[in-house]
Amino acid sequence: MSQIDYDAGMPDKAETIGYTQKSLKIDEAIKMLFSAEKGALIRLINGALGESYDLEKTKFTELNTEFVNTNFLSQDKEDTAESFDLEKIIADMMFSLDGVVYHIEFQTKADNTIVIRIVGYGTSHALSNLKNSTDGDEVVFELPIPVLIQIDKDDSLQDKIPARIKLSGRDDSLRFDITVIRLWTFDIETVLERGYYLLLPFLLMKYRRMKKTKEEIEAFLSDYRKIDKAITDLYDKKQIFSYLRTNLHAVVDSIVTNINDKYIDNDSNIKKELSDVKTTRPMFAQELVAFGKAEGKAEGIVEGQAKGKAEGKAEGKAEGKAEGKAEGKAEVMQVIKLHLQKQSPTEISAKLGTPINNVTEILIESGLTG
Repeated sequence: MSQIDYDAGMPDKAETIGYTQKSLKIDEAIKMLFSAEKGALIRLINGALGESYDLEKTKFTELNTEFVNTNFLSQDKEDTAESFDLEKIIADMMFSLDGVVYHIEFQTKADNTIVIRIVGYGTSHALSNLKNSTDGDEVVFELPIPVLIQIDKDDSLQDKIPARIKLSGRDDSLRFDITVIRLWTFDIETVLERGYYLLLPFLLMKYRRMKKTKEEIEAFLSDYRKIDKAITDLYDKKQIFSYLRTNLHAVVDSIVTNINDKYIDNDSNIKKELSDVKTTRPMFAQELVAFGKAEGKAEGIVEGQAKGKAEGKAEGKAEGKAEGKAEGKAEVMQVIKLHLQKQSPTEISAKLGTPINNVTEILIESGLTG
């Protein structure tokens, strides 16, 4: 990944940063990170909202974030002077934990329409999930629980944005407070202490505002090194799995590259630093980056592992070797794919009819669990 666009806080639009090569939008980076590992996302929700979800037992389901928005548009041509158009509005991330729906929205620059937009996304979700009711049934209009992650400094924001929803002319109302993670107030240590591992790359975005002094550039590089090391340390301590580690490194590298290209005039020292840090990372992480998607990652891991396992099993017999290799690869592929779909070892064992010990062994050998 060589480019990242930063969302300026407006729906479905981004502030383009960098050059004309392939770009990665902030919403795509968020979805890639936040969908990579349910444990890291649960840690963030537990820390931000004071919940107590179990990292292993909680059922995670990623939800649709694209909703149809109706608009009447007038155009210049006489034959299409009035037309009815359907367009999409897209929230950053919606998911459920044990059936409770959460909505996470990122924002860089200050935007005083954020409450309206979050309510809009919430009502779109509620409308899309309403079921047909029979006579006498109460229709329940259920909104997701919102969390705003504010990246750039905005002292007008506190830890909660107070809001209410009420009917006109009525006294009763429903509180709709929006929890705010004020990321600009955090350092690396605080993010790690709170378990906000998914937010590590975005700590570097504050350097878009730097004045390019020698001291600021050195601070930028220092934080880059610390964040890169923190990601590897989290993996070594089994706090995150390999897929999330790879994605975190990839987003960090994109942010560093583009801040350097756009704001620091393509500093050669920073380019060298980026190259040096990549070179000193564990080889496993660098190999995984090449695969990109979960399916590619799974296939890449299996290719080497299944081959070695099959060859070890069927030494001396060409036919047995080929057969064992095919069976071993198929089993490992199935286990890894189901794991990446957030299924537990117990669920995988039951679905494939494979002993749970075999499932656990495959996940450990693949670096997907401890």
